Amino acid sequence: MTTRVVCLITALCFLLSDFSLAAPPPLPTFPPLTFHPPRPERVVLPNGLVVFLLEDHELPLFRVQVLVRAGSQDDPAGRTGLGSIFGPAMTQGGSARYSPEQILRVLDTTGGGLAFSVGTEETAGSLSGRSADFDTLFSLFTDLLLFPQFRNDFVKLEKDKVQEDLRRMNDEPSDIARREFRKAVYGKTHPYARTPDPQTIDRIRRKDLLEMHRLYFKPNAAMLAVSGDFKSAEVKRKIAEALGPWASGVVTHPPVPPVVPTAAGALYYVQRPLDQSQIRIGHTGFARHDPDHFAWEIFNELWGGSATSRLFRIVRTEKGLAYAVASVFTEPKDLGMIVAVSQTRGPETPLAIQSILEINRAVREAPFSEEEVRAAREAIQNRFIENFTSSEQIAGERMSLEFQGFPSGYLDTYTENIGRVRLADLKRAARKHLHPDRSVILVVGDLSTFNKPLSTIGRPQEIRPPDYRLEAQRP
Repeated sequence: MTTRVVCLITALCFLLSDFSLAAPPPLPTFPPLTFHPPRPERVVLPNGLVVFLLEDHELPLFRVQVLVRAGSQDDPAGRTGLGSIFGPAMTQGGSARYSPEQILRVLDTTGGGLAFSVGTEETAGSLSGRSADFDTLFSLFTDLLLFPQFRNDFVKLEKDKVQEDLRRMNDEPSDIARREFRKAVYGKTHPYARTPDPQTIDRIRRKDLLEMHRLYFKPNAAMLAVSGDFKSAEVKRKIAEALGPWASGVVTHPPVPPVVPTAAGALYYVQRPLDQSQIRIGHTGFARHDPDHFAWEIFNELWGGSATSRLFRIVRTEKGLAYAVASVFTEPKDLGMIVAVSQTRGPETPLAIQSILEINRAVREAPFSEEEVRAAREAIQNRFIENFTSSEQIAGERMSLEFQGFPSGYLDTYTENIGRVRLADLKRAARKHLHPDRSVILVVGDLSTFNKPLSTIGRPQEIRPPDYRLEAQRP
């Protein structure tokens, strides 16, 4: 028996040693990932309206998207919040040929969808429905686009909704953190951070909405994308008939103050009786079209943009200091923000802040390995391609990119540009854009539960957000 065991062990050792000496099979090689989505037909009407058309006959559906250069940054003085009223009041408040009741009836009978909304720099509109109902729905959409009526009862309804939102704006700690952090970075009155109050909303009248439309809704300041099941020649004719008479004109926007880069760190807190704390750590970043955009996409993925990132792995997985932790960055026309975001147990708040700051300093000096960069490149490329599986996504993105001033080939060369980024690019971008010692730190939580005082991190300054609840206004 012993002899048989010894022989078996000897045979196994021989086999294992033989396998250990064998060269591993070569890894498969793949060509660089490329992505070339369809290019919509691009047409410019004589009045300056840019139109994108992308046919897709897979389903009998269509989608219309429009962008107009009119945003909340254009809100007039003393009427901050006009944009938040404008979008829904335009959607529901009737047009020259359609009453609000008729709009609802058309949408109900066709199953169509229609909405307008206002962002910081733009007003966006969308229309969707069955191809068989294109004429009916497009007639409604274009009449609202050109001749909105903003009926008084709908203006009042939307104002009441915003007033209620203001009364409830401190209900969610994450909302407080997001709002107050932007104010701390940009300043309370900058268009990137300012918020309405009951007085500015109360001042808004129907005439203000009509004036906003008159000033900014010009075809030479707008773009339209149509995708889905249609024939381009027919739709081009219908667009020309409906929107060709739209008169172009000079559009002048109020000046937006330049963003002042974050020059020094600061520590703020909002006292709330919470079991968990909201943390924001960051500063101004870079603007749209910065040449480091692609490098920063990869840097952010590895810093805090994925479940394998440094922030997630160390702060959440290894140290257990956070329920959630991530990094984000924004790219508006002027300087955006670079921010680490976290939610943690109250007592662990100071330790979580210190851990995030330590990681930020570490990745700035010695970011990541070559293998990490390679994996991040592939993850971003694959995720990007998955975002464009429909004609409406492709047409809308083509329009949005041109609207924001990106080169025409941006979408086609995105994966190649990501693929060109190397570790040296990340190191350079990190040194240039990430500044942990200049960070603005904001905490929303209960300081009495912290296991260390915030003064061990810096000089804490309290922020007291306004309280517009009815009971708070009583003497």
